[in-house]
Amino acid sequence: MVDSRPDVAKPGPPARFAPEPLRRKNGTASPLRSAAAYLASTFGPGEVGSGALRQPRPRGVALSSGTLAALVMILRLFLPRTVGMADDGTGQQLLCSLGVRNLRPWGYTEFTHFIYPSWVPHQYHGEACGFAGSGEPVYSSQLLVLWLGKWLTSVFAWGAGLDTRAVGIACCVAFGALIAGLVAALPGRTPFRVMIAALVTLVTADGVFADFFVSPYRESAAFLGTLALAVALLRYWNDGRPRLASVLMVVLAAAFTISAMPQMVSCLPVIALALLWLPVDERRRASAARGRRRTGSGSARRRASSRRRRWQAFVVPSAAVIAIAGVAVAFLSVEPKRATEVNLYNTVFASILPNSPDPVADLKWLGLDRSFVTAAGSTMDSINSAVYNSHYAQFGEQINRGKIAAFFATHPERLIGLGERGITALLTPEFSNGGSYMADSGQGPGAKERRVPVVLGLYTALKAAPVALPGLHLLTLLLGFAVAARRKSGIGRLAVVMVLGCWAQFWVVLIFEGQPEIHSRMIVTGFMSALCIPLLVALVSILASKSPQPKPHVV
Repeated sequence: MVDSRPDVAKPGPPARFAPEPLRRKNGTASPLRSAAAYLASTFGPGEVGSGALRQPRPRGVALSSGTLAALVMILRLFLPRTVGMADDGTGQQLLCSLGVRNLRPWGYTEFTHFIYPSWVPHQYHGEACGFAGSGEPVYSSQLLVLWLGKWLTSVFAWGAGLDTRAVGIACCVAFGALIAGLVAALPGRTPFRVMIAALVTLVTADGVFADFFVSPYRESAAFLGTLALAVALLRYWNDGRPRLASVLMVVLAAAFTISAMPQMVSCLPVIALALLWLPVDERRRASAARGRRRTGSGSARRRASSRRRRWQAFVVPSAAVIAIAGVAVAFLSVEPKRATEVNLYNTVFASILPNSPDPVADLKWLGLDRSFVTAAGSTMDSINSAVYNSHYAQFGEQINRGKIAAFFATHPERLIGLGERGITALLTPEFSNGGSYMADSGQGPGAKERRVPVVLGLYTALKAAPVALPGLHLLTLLLGFAVAARRKSGIGRLAVVMVLGCWAQFWVVLIFEGQPEIHSRMIVTGFMSALCIPLLVALVSILASKSPQPKPHVV
């Protein structure tokens, strides 16, 4: 019996990257392009298209990579001597809720010069616990890490209470688990996965970020949460459709990240975009096309099933976005009111007025008395602070986040100078008033450790041409869109999400938290910006490799 159906082209096996260097007019390839092609062939992702999203996960390699990353971070923080981040007093606001106090000198200058890891049990009776100036409780997902560190402190027999060195070990183990998840979630061959994971480890190991692991600060939860969200999103996109398990992972990672610090709430719109930006499932679409060819217009059952899948693909991510938004609203609702007041004060008196061509006109627009002009450039602790003005109650009545947002919306020219100062602060992501060593380390007061200055060195070099940093972001964003459109890979989507999240947090910090201590407030933004480096390497590796079309099989 002869098959009378027309020839149908069936897809062959998944295509593999075949790097092909661009050639000159005479037909020879330049050495640089040949080297790029060699690197692409060695470290390139391998399979592309929908096949790249569904290849077997190298569990053994992922486990080994995660274990090695955790050991590297532990050795980096504890050998030859312990390094960390000295508490400037804000750590007490968070840890006092665990019923502990720090064993350290009383003088502010003395205890900020070194790290004092021991926190002993203490019962607070009318003493200051919570946010400075109000005693309101401070909440953060960092408390989960601190509780784990408190348990490890007793396991390591480091005394009663909590030792921040145990918190550092807990952070390193969590980081290793995230690296293992990253290797498992990345597409492509093993060398490509390991290379990207190694670059992420190198970025995190920089003292600007890693030292926060041995500290009471909330930044470590923000770092780990950002990495957890990246891994969860890759798993979510790899599934090709909103499976319940992968959606739940994204929700949990996003909730942990957003509740780390108030500024992390700025990532909510970007997370919503990530959840709703599902990749096209090529295999399902090809299967549906073959079904239509076989049955003409298709049966009613198949059409109903297709409509149900499309509806599910919208409802499940939307429900996840609503759940994450609920977490964000709940977290902001318990933010200390005193902290909001301090941030708004800094925005008006330390950011808007000192850089204003007409401070009196700005005060009039904000609805404040012109006598507040004498407080320009001050903080709440300054001698000329506005809190001593008889009209200060007017500040609480007139100023809120909506008023600040409306001010900058109607004065867009002021964002130029604000952005320039923000980029300068981002390129200096350090706590200026804290040392990195213990008091018995033999190091001088306030000494900073520089054992892995990869990111700090890059940022220092970029200070000569600060515009290069937005250029790096823009390049990562454009290549991310290109990879997301052409390769159907989650890496492209992750690059877009990371850059947009970095920009969102950058402007939220600048507009709503003011200029004082802006360098320390930009540290998480600096971490997200530094993650663009491994993402850019991954994108270039993919785009530098040629994906030949599979030859059709004719039957």
